Amino acid sequence: MRHLLIEPELALTDYRWHGCTPLFVRILSLFSYRRCVTVDRNRQQLQIETRWLWFLRSSRSVAFARIERLVCEAQALPTGFPLWRAFVMERPLVETDVAFYFVALKMRDSGDEIPLFTVIESLPADGDGLQVLAGDADEPRIGDEGVTHLIAQLQTYLGLNKDRR
Repeated sequence: MRHLLIEPELALTDYRWHGCTPLFVRILSLFSYRRCVTVDRNRQQLQIETRWLWFLRSSRSVAFARIERLVCEAQALPTGFPLWRAFVMERPLVETDVAFYFVALKMRDSGDEIPLFTVIESLPADGDGLQVLAGDADEPRIGDEGVTHLIAQLQTYLGLNKDRR
């Protein structure tokens, strides 16, 4: 079984990176929320457009020079609490197999963070023989490949250096 990955729908060209809230999330919100982020290398600016409740719209432009770095915060989502785990001390009480990653921009001048996207990705499950035979467990996963790829693309298009903090 493939892992869960809900990330922005992307359209890439040499000078433009465009990502929007995926259709699945828009359907869940009854099309009442949509965020699109466009990185334009030619104009050296990032455009963020957000729509709430079908009629409220917000638009914001950010010059590349004002962006200090990209910020990514992760939050694991507890997804299971079998009662027998309360009596077994070897394993954690609550297991998690899904994580939310919040991707934002850190600004130079104000220190504010401007949210861009939320990426939802499943963490790797314990592999079994059937997964190996089916070809689903060919490469090892750590659970953040989707968001890592997204951040690497954004850093490249924004011209930010790749440093970890």
